[in-house]
Amino acid sequence: MENEPEQNLADDFEHWPNEPATRNDLRILATRIDRRFLKIDSRFDRVDAQFAEMRIDMKELLFEFKESMRKEMFRFAGFLTITGLTALSIFVASAR
Repeated sequence: MENEPEQNLADDFEHWPNEPATRNDLRILATRIDRRFLKIDSRFDRVDAQFAEMRIDMKELLFEFKESMRKEMFRFAGFLTITGLTALSIFVASAR
């Protein structure tokens, strides 16, 4: 990353340390600051896009997880039903 703004300002004006800054000097400085903010904005846009992609991936994974859990719950419910009916039929058969 580039130097800090204070260092850039010092570098720009070290040639004329005893002279006041002109409007053009301030315009140059403002342009540099604006460019730096544009760079930072583009980085935030990139990070925001990555978060959006992660959010989509997480929603897909959550949906897949819910579907797999639903299938497992139905399998377990079927297993319990068959086990319960088998136990009930054995109990009824032994009671006769």
